[in-house]
Amino acid sequence: MLAGQAMPGKSEAMASPEDTIKSYAAVGMVYDSNFLRLSDQVDPVLATGKRNKDDFIKQVSAGVAMDWTVSRQHLIIKADTNQNWFQNFTALDYLGWDAETQWNWQIGNELNGEIGYGNNQKLGSFARINTLVPNLQNNQRYFANGGYLFHPRGKIKLGVFREEYLFDDKSRQISNNIEDNAELNLQYLSPTGSILGLRLLTTDGQYPQRQFTAASTQDNAYTRVNTALTYDWHVSEITRFNGWFGYTQQHYAHLSARDFSGVTARFDLTWRASEKTQLELVARREISQALNLFTNFVLIQGANLNLTWQPTAKITLMLPASYQQQTFLGGGDINAAGSAQQKDNVGNLGMSLTYSPLANLSVGTVLNYEKRESTDPLRTYESQSAGINIQAAF
Repeated sequence: MLAGQAMPGKSEAMASPEDTIKSYAAVGMVYDSNFLRLSDQVDPVLATGKRNKDDFIKQVSAGVAMDWTVSRQHLIIKADTNQNWFQNFTALDYLGWDAETQWNWQIGNELNGEIGYGNNQKLGSFARINTLVPNLQNNQRYFANGGYLFHPRGKIKLGVFREEYLFDDKSRQISNNIEDNAELNLQYLSPTGSILGLRLLTTDGQYPQRQFTAASTQDNAYTRVNTALTYDWHVSEITRFNGWFGYTQQHYAHLSARDFSGVTARFDLTWRASEKTQLELVARREISQALNLFTNFVLIQGANLNLTWQPTAKITLMLPASYQQQTFLGGGDINAAGSAQQKDNVGNLGMSLTYSPLANLSVGTVLNYEKRESTDPLRTYESQSAGINIQAAF
């Protein structure tokens, strides 16, 4: 997947329990008017050695998914690979992939869970680094969890997972990050299928390529604790609410003055207005990885709205829109560059149209407009993008 841009109409190679193996191949092209998300105040020649900020990216991809059910055990394996070529920023050409294996295990009627591993390689977004560097990123995830149905209406779940964000280029490896997580969930299962729960999530994180000294402007380790009320409310056959509301505390190993604590929450609404129309709304206040040179994390407050209309079985129209307020954390009031801590407002408007003339063939197009206003004028930008993708399933 391209940085900050999904190929139009491209779907994961999925398989249902009735399909043992399913595969696909696709070709696509995306035009981006400002791929590195450069401000108008930045001379692209000085920043990149190129006169133009735009680029055409060509991609070919293929994937396969295998789905097996043996007795009460369920095994899923998915693999996707994609080759990407840039017309302007040719140094960014890369081979990407996304692979995952997962075992959904079941013992009797009371014990079940998941064990799995995922690995994906992609070009990271340039929205927060705004410079021409090979921003190739490899992400790995290991996970295992289990649940015990101790009562027809009560379940307890325990899980552990490890996430690794590793950069290929030496100039970016200072942002390499590893998080080890442990999670406890206590859930009430209603007769209607809704779930109400309490969750405790603890995180131990580190930046293995950073050596902390008295002169360091960034920490190299932290812990985070999130306690939350979780919910998945099936209001009716057409309406569903799910998400969580909680409190997050993040403590740095050395620079405790930069600790963060506050309310965090996520609210998801899915409403199927008709057989052809669906509305999805996501509102959130969450901490996310910043993965730039000056701060470790960003507090994101905002909302995403997506309207899907399928007038016929062959045509699907999606209209996504989003708005975010981003406050960068872990850098103090002054960042390592000597300027005030960055705060951004980011908006996106898009349109995606997919046409499937045959059951195994689809053509997708996408348009997107993105704008960021920042307290740092060198981080303010606009970009427009358009793309097309043709995919065949087998």
